[in-house]
Amino acid sequence: MEKVLLADLDSCTGCRICELVCSMHRVGEYNPKKSCIKVLSNKETEVNLPVLDMSCDFCGSCVKWCPTEALSIVSLEEAISSRKGAKVGKLPTVRVSRAEA
Repeated sequence: MEKVLLADLDSCTGCRICELVCSMHRVGEYNPKKSCIKVLSNKETEVNLPVLDMSCDFCGSCVKWCPTEALSIVSLEEAISSRKGAKVGKLPTVRVSRAEA
């Protein structure tokens, strides 16, 4: 099954907790530079966009610790169907995992 990290841009506050917990999970230290997820922020438009790096293993740490529940891991099919009827601020990120069903 293909997995996608779904980000709700209307809910993301740009707190970057996801970056910290990802780095702790991966390398055992709080260091956003070693995280698979990065939050790109545009202060003028107040838009925060979480994006994944190709080394993400979809462990779910970022989803578990997101204080606003802006992140979720869903199947590719679910991401596509949710995007069809979604408001502008909800979209799947780029990284897709091909896991066995």
